[in-house]
Amino acid sequence: MKQKLIILICSFAFLFISGKSFRSPVITMETLLYEMIDRNMLAQFPTNDYQTLQASSYNRESVSPDLPGWFADSDGVGFIRTEIINGKTEWVLMEDEGPGCVTRIWAVCFYYGLNNLIGANIKFYLDGSKEPVINTNFFKLVKGNDFIGKPFADSTARAGVLNFPIPYAKSCKITMDQKAFYNIINYRKYSKGTRVQSFTMDDFNKTKELRSKVAQELLTCPDTNGEVIELNKNIDAGKDLVINLPNGSNAVKQLEISFNSNENIDSLLHSLVLTGEFDNEQTVWVPLGNFFSNNGKSRPYQMWERSLQSDGTMVCRWVMPYQSTGAIRLRNFGNLAASVNVKVVTNKWRWDNNSMHFHATWRMDDPYPTFPLFDWNFLEAEGKGVIVGDEMTVLNPKEGWWGEGDEKIYIDDDFERKFPSHFGTGTEDYYGWAGGIVPTPNDEFSKPFIGNIIVGNPKSMGYNVCTRTRVLDAIPFRRKIKFDMEASSGTRSSWFLLQYSQTTFWYAIPGIKHNRVPLPIMVSKPLPTLASLQKMVEEGKNKKYIVTGAFEAEIYKLSSKSTGVLENYEEIPIWGDISNGALKSLWFENKGDFAEIKLTEQFTKSNVRMSAAVGDKCGIFDIYVNGILKTSQDFYSEHAGMTTPLIQLGDNDPVNTAYTFRFVYKGQSPKAKSLKKKCALGIDYFLIQNNQIQ
Repeated sequence: MKQKLIILICSFAFLFISGKSFRSPVITMETLLYEMIDRNMLAQFPTNDYQTLQASSYNRESVSPDLPGWFADSDGVGFIRTEIINGKTEWVLMEDEGPGCVTRIWAVCFYYGLNNLIGANIKFYLDGSKEPVINTNFFKLVKGNDFIGKPFADSTARAGVLNFPIPYAKSCKITMDQKAFYNIINYRKYSKGTRVQSFTMDDFNKTKELRSKVAQELLTCPDTNGEVIELNKNIDAGKDLVINLPNGSNAVKQLEISFNSNENIDSLLHSLVLTGEFDNEQTVWVPLGNFFSNNGKSRPYQMWERSLQSDGTMVCRWVMPYQSTGAIRLRNFGNLAASVNVKVVTNKWRWDNNSMHFHATWRMDDPYPTFPLFDWNFLEAEGKGVIVGDEMTVLNPKEGWWGEGDEKIYIDDDFERKFPSHFGTGTEDYYGWAGGIVPTPNDEFSKPFIGNIIVGNPKSMGYNVCTRTRVLDAIPFRRKIKFDMEASSGTRSSWFLLQYSQTTFWYAIPGIKHNRVPLPIMVSKPLPTLASLQKMVEEGKNKKYIVTGAFEAEIYKLSSKSTGVLENYEEIPIWGDISNGALKSLWFENKGDFAEIKLTEQFTKSNVRMSAAVGDKCGIFDIYVNGILKTSQDFYSEHAGMTTPLIQLGDNDPVNTAYTFRFVYKGQSPKAKSLKKKCALGIDYFLIQNNQIQ
C-alpha cells in the first residue's frame, strides 16, 4: 500500500507541474482525493463521463415552472419514500443505480426545532447490500466529529458540510432512521461500464497518510511556482493596467492583487474590473469586489481557490489556460485613481481537445422588489463546459432574512423535461450554512469550499456576501446549462427592495455562447449604499400600506378546506387600509365548514397574532393553531373595517416546522347580513414574533 501511495504521489506531482492531471482507469477513493486538490483537472473537460446530480429535501409541491407551487417553501421535509428495513422505518433521501460517487452532503444541524441538536442517524447502503457501510449520527458526520474529520467535514453556522468522496460500483441508497429533515446530497452518476471501487472502511483507513496530505493542501493552499510577472502602477480614472502573458500554450496558475493605500478601498473594489482575455476571447469581466467576495467592506478569508490575506492581498488560484495568447487587465471605471500591485504566475500548459478557458461572469441589477417571486438567473450558456463556483452579494435594507430562495440548475436533458437536476432548499443552505435565527456577523466563516464571508450588521442589514467552490461537485454540461436562484425574501412586498449582484466561475470549451455581457454602466455608478437603498424602500412604502413583518394571507394557498368553502366569491368591503392592498377572501355557508392556511419555515416558539376584516357580512369562527383551539371570534361589525387590536393567538410551538391555522365556521351574529346564505372571513395577515429569520 505504501509503495502504491508513493507512486501515486510522484505521478501526481509530475503531472501537476507539466500542466496535466493524474488519470486512472479505475475510480477509487484515492484518485478522487487527488482530484480534490488538482486545479489542472478542473480546467479539462472530464474524460470520465458523468453527470452531477442532486437530491434534497425540497418541497415536492414544486413540480413545474408553469404551475402553482413553484416557489413553495417548507423545503425541509421532502424525501423519496419510506422503507421498512430490518423491521424499522427509514426515510430514503437519495438513491442511484449504476456506478457513482457521493461528493458533498449538507445538513442543518438542528432537528425540528432549535433545541434538538442530536437528530437522526444517516445510513449508506452500497451495491445492494442489506447492511449499511456507514451508519452514524448525521450531524456528527457533516460537522467533522465522526470518522471523517476536518477539513473534509466541518460545522458552519447551524449546519455542517461533508466534502469527502463516497464512491460506489453498482448502486447507492442513503437513508435517515427518523423522518427526513433539511438536507442536500450531491453525487456523480458515471456512465455504464465505468470502473469504480466502492467505499469500505478498510480502504478508508488505508488512506490515512493521503488524507493528511490532501487536508494540508486544502488548508494551507501553498503558492504556485512558475514564471512571475509583477507590476506596480497607478491606474487613473478611465485607464487600465494590462499584463500581456507569455506567448504559446500556457496557463495562469496564480494571480495576486493588492492596493498600495487603504483609502477608498470599498469604492475601488466596485469600480476596478478584472478582465481576462485568452486566445482573442474575453472570458473574464468582474469587479474585484465580486471576484474576491468583498463588497461593502473587506473581510479576510481563506478558501481553496481564492483568499483575502490579512494584509489585504487578494489571491486567486483558479487555473486559466490558453493555447496561444493571453492578457490580464484591470480597468478603472470609477472617478478615483488606484495604486495597485499585480503579480501573475504562469506555467506551461499542453493544450488539447479537452482544455477549457476559464470564465468569470457577472450580473448586477438595480434594486428589485421582493414580490412577486421570480427566478433570478446567474448564467445561461450553450456549449460544453463545467460550473466550478459562484458568489452572491445582497444589500439588505433592514434587519431580517433576505434569501429564502432555492437554487434551480438545469443541465442538458433537464430542458426537455422542464425540471432542474438541482433543486435546493434555501439560499443559505446552498452556501453551506443554515437559518433558524436572524444571521449576524457571528455567522461569518470560510472553509476550503464554502464561505459566508460578510454578514450585515445588525442582523443582516447591509451587505451580505456568500460564496461556494465546486471541485468534486463541479457541474459538467455538454449542450446547455441554466443556473437560477429564486429571488425570494422573508419580506414579500412590492415596496421592499433588495440589491443583487452575482459572479459565476466556470470553464468552457472555446466557442461557448452565454448570456452574461459586460456591464460598464453598473460599475461606473458609485457603489450602492445602505442609506440609498433604505431611502428607496421608504419612498416605496408611500405607494402602498404594508405592515412590517407581516405574513400576507392572500399570498398563501389554502392547505385544506371543505368542499363548500369558496374563495373570492364576493369582495369584502373595507373602510380603511389593508396590508399589501389585499385580503384572503373566504366565504362559508354550512356550520362546521373549515379552511386551513399553513405557514412553514417555523422552528421555535412564537407569539402569534392576526388581523382580519370585520363587517356586517362576516361570520363567527373557531380559530385553531396546530390543532389547538385558541379563540372563538365574531367578526360582525356594523361598520366595515379591520380588527383592532389584533387577534391574540398566544404563544405556540411549531409542529413539523409549521403553524397550521384552521378556521371553523360556527354561524353568524343575529345582526349579520349574509350574502345568499354565505358569510365572509377576510384574513389580512399574521404576525409571528420570535428570533427566527422573518
